[in-house]
Amino acid sequence: MESPARLNVFLSHRYHSPAENLYFWELLSSAEDISFRVDEALSFTSPVRLERMIRDADGFVGIHPLPGGAREVHLLPRLRHMARYFRLELGMAVRARKPAVVFHDQRLLPALRAPESVRLVPYDAQETEAANQSALPGKVESVYRGFLAEAHASASAQRRRSHHQRQVGLVVSPDNGSATSVLTEALEEHSWEPVVLPWPPRLDLDLVTRLRACDWVIVDLDTVEGHLVAAFTHGQFVPTLPILSPRVFEPLENVLYGETATGHRKAILRWRDPDDLGAAVDPHLRVIDEPPRYIGSTAQALDYFRSAAKRNERVFLSYASANGDRAAAFSGLLNERFQKVFDFREQGAIGVGEDWLDDLIGNLARTAVGVLLLSKEYLESEYCMFEARELHRASIERRVKLVPVCLERMDLPAFLQGTQYRALYRHTPQEIVTELLSQLAATA
Repeated sequence: MESPARLNVFLSHRYHSPAENLYFWELLSSAEDISFRVDEALSFTSPVRLERMIRDADGFVGIHPLPGGAREVHLLPRLRHMARYFRLELGMAVRARKPAVVFHDQRLLPALRAPESVRLVPYDAQETEAANQSALPGKVESVYRGFLAEAHASASAQRRRSHHQRQVGLVVSPDNGSATSVLTEALEEHSWEPVVLPWPPRLDLDLVTRLRACDWVIVDLDTVEGHLVAAFTHGQFVPTLPILSPRVFEPLENVLYGETATGHRKAILRWRDPDDLGAAVDPHLRVIDEPPRYIGSTAQALDYFRSAAKRNERVFLSYASANGDRAAAFSGLLNERFQKVFDFREQGAIGVGEDWLDDLIGNLARTAVGVLLLSKEYLESEYCMFEARELHRASIERRVKLVPVCLERMDLPAFLQGTQYRALYRHTPQEIVTELLSQLAATA
């Protein structure tokens, strides 16, 4: 008898709980040898990227412990906040109608509602601390094997792709005619095949067929028609990047994407003019194409879960080569606490044979935290000032947390004046990095 194909499963988990993640990994991996795919979230969250990953998976596994002590009490608003990304991913799995199983701290129940099709397995956090005396392993294995059977039964149907890879549909009003040309050019530059869909849209057999045939779509929310199409693609699980220009029409964001800014609402691409649109869409196209992380063995699980306990924001460390010695202290501290720190002097930061400027721009586009080490040499460097301006622009768009650090007494460049900075002659690198971590934790 032919053995079933190896399952490809999307794994949703809490990054900062490596011990609990490994506990459940060992239980699950002992049941069957499957491939897990995870979103490392090294830059900003892209709903399109997540939806494409979940769409292409055979099933969804969630692991959601809670921070703190096993008997600590959490109020509902805090529970909802801590579970916001998990709820986003689980909502995608529900819309995609994927077999799903979730192992979660029982204290999370008030903030976690799901259809009966989702196998919810609540547990007492104290059970993971006393595994030998607990019935939890047996309960986990029993429910998980039921999930595996369902995932195998539906895997063959799920693997029949109904969409054309690399094909992106454009549903854009003619009133935004320049947007279509800008988006087409940007998509082609990133090796996507743009397909301009008819306007005004009619949700008839022809358009429904064409929407489902797209890998993902871009939908203009400036009109009622656009909102209707976005509602259809959201419900039918066609990955969608919405765009919105400032118009009189009030968008129905709450109805489409819920009240919280996490995920879809935060990812709405807002623009004012063609140049602005081109600059805004480029980071999204880069992130959407980032491949998922693969976990197929215990060694890979150990490596991933331990590294995932670090903060997942991608950091860009910008400094002049003359200040390399002082930059090394920041680089070391940042690498201890962040998964990915771009440092141009680090071996392998830019691949051999790659276009230096193109790779630099790509790293800037994926950055979530920009640390600028300002000095006289920095201001005299054309590349350093290019990095500073790009990171400053991204901070204005709220895509980057900017941390200017003056290595010496100096006047800030005009575009940075008014920006809060730190001075190395008043604070140590450790104090500056610690303050950054505190600020990120406060806004998480």
